[in-house]
Order: sequence, then C-alpha cells, then structure tokens
Amino acid sequence: MFYAGHGEGQLCNVTAPAASRISGVVFCAGSHWIRPDFRGRQLSHLLARLGRAYALARWPVDWAIALVAPVLIAKGVSAGYGYKHASHSIFYPASPWGDLEVVLAYLSQGEAYEDTAEYLASEFSGSISEGLSPAFSRSPREDKVTSTSSEGVFHGSNSLS
Repeated sequence: MFYAGHGEGQLCNVTAPAASRISGVVFCAGSHWIRPDFRGRQLSHLLARLGRAYALARWPVDWAIALVAPVLIAKGVSAGYGYKHASHSIFYPASPWGDLEVVLAYLSQGEAYEDTAEYLASEFSGSISEGLSPAFSRSPREDKVTSTSSEGVFHGSNSLS
C-alpha cells in the first residue's frame, strides 16, 4: 500500500464492507489541484473521468476506486467524479496528518464504462458551457486556429523557405 520508506509501520483499520469484494486489477484514482480561478468549472469531473478512461483503455481494470474524505461524500463531490458507491471507512490512526478517516468510493468495471458513456453523452452532446460558471463561456472543444507560419508555408510542406 505504501512506497518503501513511506508509511512503513502505519496502522490501517479497514471497516468498509466493500473492501473485501474489490480484487483483481484495481485502478486507484489520485488527487489533483485546480487553480482557484479555474475552480467551479467542472474540471474535477472531467479529470476524474480522463484518468479512469485512460486506465480502462490501458489495462483490464476490474474496479476503479478512490479514497475520499468523508466530507466529500456528504457533499456529493465523489458522485460528481462518477463514483456510484461509497463504503465507510478506512482509518489511519496517528498518521502524519493526525487520525485520518477516508471512505472507499468505487465502481465496477461495467459501471465505469457506463459512467464514461453517460458523461460523454450528457456533457459533450450540446453546449457544455450551460451549467458552468459564467467566467467559462467557451466549450473545451472549441479551439481558435491561428497561423504562426509566414505566408505560403503550410504544414506538411517540404519547403524550408
């Protein structure tokens, strides 16, 4: 569970009933930090699914999990990341951050594929800017194309002039 030299000897008390069912190839999501001026734009929802989609495409993942703070479960944040289930709890007594409790959020392989399909269908089917903060009016798919080449030079041209 821990890298060599980090967390060795750390106690871990697992009371989450779902933990005993999760086995095989397990993708464990990490965390991310978003700049304050980009928060509230649903980037966390996208980033969570991008990581999971990459893992599903790369490995034969049986389960996708995340260890989530209880407050994020209560506020529905982990549901926004696509996790359909939460199993309480995993405790780390006397951790470097004090007595720590996390909740096991999880999806089966089939649920992870379904969540990806539902997210793509709902979030990218129309205007994604609906429901996002007013400061974020563009769709993430919208790109401005500008030319940085001098006149007469095109991509793929073998002319070096």
